[in-house]
Amino acid sequence: MKTVIKILIVLILCFSFVGIVKADSAPPTKQTTFYFQKNGQPITQPVKFNIKCYGTSVLRSEEGFTESNLLKISELSETCSSYGCKFNTSNIFGAYKKNIKYCNLEGEVNSKKFTVNKFLSDNLSELNCHRADFAISTGDKYYKKTSQYNACKKDVYREYYPQGNGEVKGYFLCDQYRMDEKLIPTTISTKPNGPCYRYGYTIKNNICYRIPQAFFDCTAGEDRKMKACDQYLEDVTSKLAKDKNGYPFEEICEVKINVPVSISDADNQRTSNMQPIIPAEQSHGNILSRIIDFFRCLFLKISGKSC
Repeated sequence: MKTVIKILIVLILCFSFVGIVKADSAPPTKQTTFYFQKNGQPITQPVKFNIKCYGTSVLRSEEGFTESNLLKISELSETCSSYGCKFNTSNIFGAYKKNIKYCNLEGEVNSKKFTVNKFLSDNLSELNCHRADFAISTGDKYYKKTSQYNACKKDVYREYYPQGNGEVKGYFLCDQYRMDEKLIPTTISTKPNGPCYRYGYTIKNNICYRIPQAFFDCTAGEDRKMKACDQYLEDVTSKLAKDKNGYPFEEICEVKINVPVSISDADNQRTSNMQPIIPAEQSHGNILSRIIDFFRCLFLKISGKSC
């Protein structure tokens, strides 16, 4: 019997831990734009690069960790084919339950290899990020709050929360309809989880009361007015950067990397659409040939012959 109890305790603890893990929210998804530069000037050629980030797991104590025994948290290998390339970095810069201490970058441009150690340091402070520009989502639509939307909501709050100055604070107007003297007494049982625990009822002094319909009419009116403010939301669905599954990134980031190798201006400015230039000698030759042909034809015509 003791063995069975121990097994049950272990199972309960395991399921409790799983529940905690599920409740913990994951880091926001990220899209990062990489700007490779040399002395502040854009590098327009393809850059192959590999990023490795090192840190610790949040499930383990950081005590005793040094730079030499940090874990490799995440890794990314990509090719930046043009200046300002965008990649999904959710799993590299936002590794779940990991503390990133720094990231190193190795790359290659013009067959020249380079390394930038700790191009991102503790807390990824060199990564410039902002939240994606949407506040409300319904299904596959995403909306941004406008000044008209905010003003509309404040007007509704002022009406239903007179003391809140446009915020949800203080006395709620509809509560006047569920004051003690407005409640309707019933003979319904107040046993735990009984019928009085349903929506629309309340228990006071062990008596089951029905909340008046006027309260629900009032709250429904507030809800209608709040929904009317939705007409002022701006649909930004088409403007958002999305992952391959069509979900918008929650954070948009950028980082600038200074490449520590010499790249000549000629190499950096070379393009594939340069037009060939006709040599000057060739142009002059064509003109001279036409002049000779003109005079030859003229003399033939004087002699009564055809060109």
